[in-house]
Amino acid sequence: MSSPLDARDREILEHLHQSAGGDIQALCELLGVTRTAVRQRISRLEGAGMIASELQSQTRGRPRLLYRVTSEGLHELGENYRELAVVLWEAIAGFEDAEIRTTLIGRVQNSLAERFRRQLVGCDSVDERLDQLAEEMKSSGFNIESDHSGGLRILRETSCPFPMLADVDEAICQVERQVLQQVLGAPVEFRSRCRDGHGCCEFQVMSTTASVQSLESSSSD
Repeated sequence: MSSPLDARDREILEHLHQSAGGDIQALCELLGVTRTAVRQRISRLEGAGMIASELQSQTRGRPRLLYRVTSEGLHELGENYRELAVVLWEAIAGFEDAEIRTTLIGRVQNSLAERFRRQLVGCDSVDERLDQLAEEMKSSGFNIESDHSGGLRILRETSCPFPMLADVDEAICQVERQVLQQVLGAPVEFRSRCRDGHGCCEFQVMSTTASVQSLESSSSD
């Protein structure tokens, strides 16, 4: 999952957080750019919900517009967890006891599945679940889309959400496939993977007569 922030965005958020807020002029001085350039970045960050503005009264003159980092912005600032994720995954995958290793990976898989499954409401068909799942994953930062063309049900990721983990152990790819399978309540197979040199990861949702409940039950056994 790639962060939408670049180095300048992070510099703005870090400055606003450390300074408990700031105005356009302060950011111009920090970045050494024009007010127009700062406003463009501020507008984008505000639209993404990472900063919020408020009018602050002054003893003289008009109130000034002050920008502060939101909880979402603080979350994005903490997105430097990738190396920690790799270390944790290596620790799990490195267990010599196969039963313990399988149990731990299964818990990770079930937690991820539950995270998305509880967001899907009012979905009576696999197609509806597919479309809503794609939207939920997009809102979580995945570059993903659903595709029903050609009579197939496809989830297409234009970039790998776990590139560092996939480089360490391809088992993470299987975990993602199993998560999608649990959430959708239907078998899911790979059509292509970024890890294999393809331009995107594609998951095909297969036709099935099994009920959602029975598949979810078997996946958690």
